[in-house]
Amino acid sequence: MKKNLIFFILSLFLAQEVIAKEGMPQLNPEFWLSQIFWLIIFFGLLYFLIHKFFSPKLFSLIDKRADLLRSLISETENNKNQIQKLDNEYNKIIDEAKKNSKEISAKLNDEFNEKISIKKKEFENYLNAETTKVENDINHFKQQALDNISEIASEFSKELIEKITGTKPNDSNLKAIISEISKKQKESRYV
Repeated sequence: MKKNLIFFILSLFLAQEVIAKEGMPQLNPEFWLSQIFWLIIFFGLLYFLIHKFFSPKLFSLIDKRADLLRSLISETENNKNQIQKLDNEYNKIIDEAKKNSKEISAKLNDEFNEKISIKKKEFENYLNAETTKVENDINHFKQQALDNISEIASEFSKELIEKITGTKPNDSNLKAIISEISKKQKESRYV
């Protein structure tokens, strides 16, 4: 491999010498020294300019960018921590609100059921009182009706007898007969 490399470099120099004689002076070995001199001067100057002027500015920009990225990363971490804290507080508040709402709902439900049972008892008492009152009124009206039936029956019978016979019947006899019939009627109902 070394032999091939040496052979390649020699063939280049020989080929350059031939080319240089034919019109390419930069490949002529007698001008190489001046070319190397100016190459060293030019690259030295270029290195000096890059090292003294361009590199510091470039490195300062890179440092500033790195500092900016570090500050943004730390700010992002702080924001992430704050968001996590806020999220935890939010979840805690939501859990407390749910717990409170369940307690309030249970309390209101118990109060509502208690009020309903009280109102139900009051209504049942009122209904029983009204039912008793109405039953008493019905019994009273029934008793009055039974008492008035004998009077109505005696007057009706009196008018009927009068129309049929044309004579007025005796009121005391008629009332006695009607009261006797109504007593028999009452006894037959209760027996």
